[in-house]
Amino acid sequence: MDVTAHDASRSDGWETWSRIRLAIAGLVLCVPIAIMSSPGLQRTTGSRAPALPEWSWKVGDMRRYPSRFEFEFNLALPSRVEVASLARRVYVDGLGVSPVAEVVMGTDGWLYYVGPAGEKLLDRHVRGRAPFSEGELDRWRSFLVERARRFRSVGARYAFVIAPNKESIYPEHLPEWVGPRVGPSRLDQLMARLKSATDVTVIDLRPALLAAKKKSVVYYKTDTHWNTRGAYAAYREIVRVLAADFPALAARSWDSLGPTPIDRTGLDMARMIGLAPGTPEADFTINHGACGAAHPVPVPIPADLQSRLTGPAQVFRCDVPGGVDAVIFQDSFGMALTPILAESFRSTASFRTTAGRNDAAGYGMPAKLKANLVVEILVERSLTDVPDF
Repeated sequence: MDVTAHDASRSDGWETWSRIRLAIAGLVLCVPIAIMSSPGLQRTTGSRAPALPEWSWKVGDMRRYPSRFEFEFNLALPSRVEVASLARRVYVDGLGVSPVAEVVMGTDGWLYYVGPAGEKLLDRHVRGRAPFSEGELDRWRSFLVERARRFRSVGARYAFVIAPNKESIYPEHLPEWVGPRVGPSRLDQLMARLKSATDVTVIDLRPALLAAKKKSVVYYKTDTHWNTRGAYAAYREIVRVLAADFPALAARSWDSLGPTPIDRTGLDMARMIGLAPGTPEADFTINHGACGAAHPVPVPIPADLQSRLTGPAQVFRCDVPGGVDAVIFQDSFGMALTPILAESFRSTASFRTTAGRNDAAGYGMPAKLKANLVVEILVERSLTDVPDF
């Protein structure tokens, strides 16, 4: 039997099913429009036209606008929540499939984010069927070498940290139709190419997280991100690697952080497919004490960096030895990791940014903040387009 052809047919079947779901979703989207266009239907359903939130051109306000709009939309069309719940029961409980093409249901309640079909995240990062070209690998290497050189010129070490996709740590729960890997992932390729770039510190967190998962769950089942245990394992590995340049740097023990068990609900993929809030997951909160107090960044933020921020820029100060003053550029994986890293740094300036092809934004911040370390945290699935210089 031709296994590759069989796997391809399963993939084609999933893409066909994704198109069918998209068509159904398009028809469903017409229902609220019909209700809001008809006074009779509004009276019957108890609905009204939504009150649009006030528009603002501030970057943070623009990013919050979709959630504010959805809140008003749900108030105006209360039956929408009931319809969404019914759709969840039909798809998830009845058919055992995700109602959203970007999310796939694995075994034992595990959900995986696979992105829009055009991004081919499974092929790039799981199946090994859409590798980097030699030219793309050379550009990635050159980009990181230049980035390290630029930061080194102002007295800061540079560490490029790659947060693994959940499927790289928990592939055993992927659905069978994903099929076997036929080649290296893009992260495998990049790590192999960077072995010769000895002046760049690249931290691949996969080994540390694979080791940590033998003792505890390190990713949420219904979210794209690592949980607090996973963030702690990443923290330990990053501090271990950085200690070569900062000998006094030390990681705190798990118990010293005062972990408190909690249940988290409303996680991202659970919300996407309509499972929230009925899917609690065990996690921990950390007692950061004075180290968790956020201060405003004490210097002006350049416009090019400000336009990329997805949250407030913050500075954390912690009275610890080691003499590390860090600037961290992070995506969403840094939200759980950065507060723990701040426990081992004297000061930490955190900038959560959107991904962009031109990553020159922020080059001036280490000099302005007198930082001697720059950490950049990027999730594995962002290893797609090669950044510009």
